[in-house]
Amino acid sequence: MDYSIRTILYATDLGPHGPMIFGHAYTLAKQFDAKIHVLHVVEPLSDYVHSLIEMYVSTEIQDDRRKEIEQSAITEMHRRVDAFCKDKLHADAHTVVSDMRVIEGLPAQVILDEAERVKADLIVVGSHGRTALGEMFIGSVAHKVTVKSTVPVLLVPISRESA
Repeated sequence: MDYSIRTILYATDLGPHGPMIFGHAYTLAKQFDAKIHVLHVVEPLSDYVHSLIEMYVSTEIQDDRRKEIEQSAITEMHRRVDAFCKDKLHADAHTVVSDMRVIEGLPAQVILDEAERVKADLIVVGSHGRTALGEMFIGSVAHKVTVKSTVPVLLVPISRESA
């Protein structure tokens, strides 16, 4: 079987382990002459936050400000992703990074949707390696992606001691 990797989806939470996790994606991209799509997912506001907004801010003001706030947030997240890539990733990251996207949604589902959109051959994510009991209560994006993905997923372990 001829196996090649042309497109890698690297999902990051922009945390301190991001550069180490990116290093794995970068190395594979260089070996396979692949491109990396960098993805950061922003979770939607909770129902509680939405109810607070509705309680204290009039509908008219909400409507007037919603688009402005959403655009500001997206612009700021793109700035952070750009800064993260420039400051913390491999010096030659630009040679393999195809694009960077910030998307709001449930992280595991957004990662899976993006993998399909870019036709990823591999998804690279970090994993804290929580116990099954921890995943039951907290959930694990990496676990959900691994279970539901139709393409291979590289889980890069994140040391608990340095987390």
